[in-house]
Amino acid sequence: MRRVGLIFLAVGLAGFLFASVQKSRHENRAEEAVVSAAAGTARYGWETARWLLAGMGLMGLVFIALPGKPA
Repeated sequence: MRRVGLIFLAVGLAGFLFASVQKSRHENRAEEAVVSAAAGTARYGWETARWLLAGMGLMGLVFIALPGKPA
């Protein structure tokens, strides 16, 4: 489970950082122009992705700290 935990941690951290960059990019565009429904949906989508990926990273930490019994 430690190997799975490391994978979850790496994907969660990298994805969280990527989603943060994308969310801020959509926020900057929204400030420049009138906020459309599509821009708001994209921004909220990236915010949701950030939280899901943060949860995935947290699961990775749990799998690393509490690997369970070997089979």
